[in-house]
Amino acid sequence: MLAIRWAATALFVVLVPVFLVLTFVRVATVEPRVHEYSFARYDAVATTGVDRVQLDRAAREIIRYFRDDQDLLSIRVLVDGQEQPLFSPREVLHMRDVKALIGTTFRIHELAFVYIVAYVAGVFLWGRERPLRRLAEQLVTAGLVTVGVLGFAAVAVLVGFDSLFEQFHLLSFSNDFWQLSPARDPLIQMYPQGFWFDVTLGVGLLAAASGGLLAVLGYAYRLHEDRSGQAPTVAAERVSEAAVATRGPSA
Repeated sequence: MLAIRWAATALFVVLVPVFLVLTFVRVATVEPRVHEYSFARYDAVATTGVDRVQLDRAAREIIRYFRDDQDLLSIRVLVDGQEQPLFSPREVLHMRDVKALIGTTFRIHELAFVYIVAYVAGVFLWGRERPLRRLAEQLVTAGLVTVGVLGFAAVAVLVGFDSLFEQFHLLSFSNDFWQLSPARDPLIQMYPQGFWFDVTLGVGLLAAASGGLLAVLGYAYRLHEDRSGQAPTVAAERVSEAAVATRGPSA
């Protein structure tokens, strides 16, 4: 029984940083302003030859594609007065792979959320004594793990993002459709590698800050409870001392 409780706690500590990171990954994926940031920051209008209104519409269609059951992405734009597909067949096939990867990521995020909620409920239902203190201590641990792991990851990203970016694609995809050209492929022009560097750092910083906040809150509660528990003891000691002083020295 003790081993099961230890394993459940260890899994909780591991899943908190996973949940935090994937929460911000999810936000970055479905938030139109993140996509629009890339278009503005990296001048997608100039590189793609597509006007900003159509690019913003394309971003919304991509977000919708990640959520629907459509197999292949189909976006058409006007260029020099002629309607044409925004993406080449190779880019469309890569987006299908991206959609599958995002679907898996979202499911892991949802499972992590379910486990965390179930674990917290379990602590309160089956915790013998002071379950909130126990949970606070575990949040401190989980928060510190989050900060530590993401701090290490941030150093790795800053030192060798290009290599990590390539390794991520090699591990995540079973084909080479992701190998696109910034000179000709609109998908890379809309979302260049610099954008992914920005997003990676942003997600990491937000998740680390959230982990740090959890650790601070957990520590603050534990400190508050310690002080609250000491207060009655101190008061009792003072009452006892006053009683002794009133009686005077014993005969």
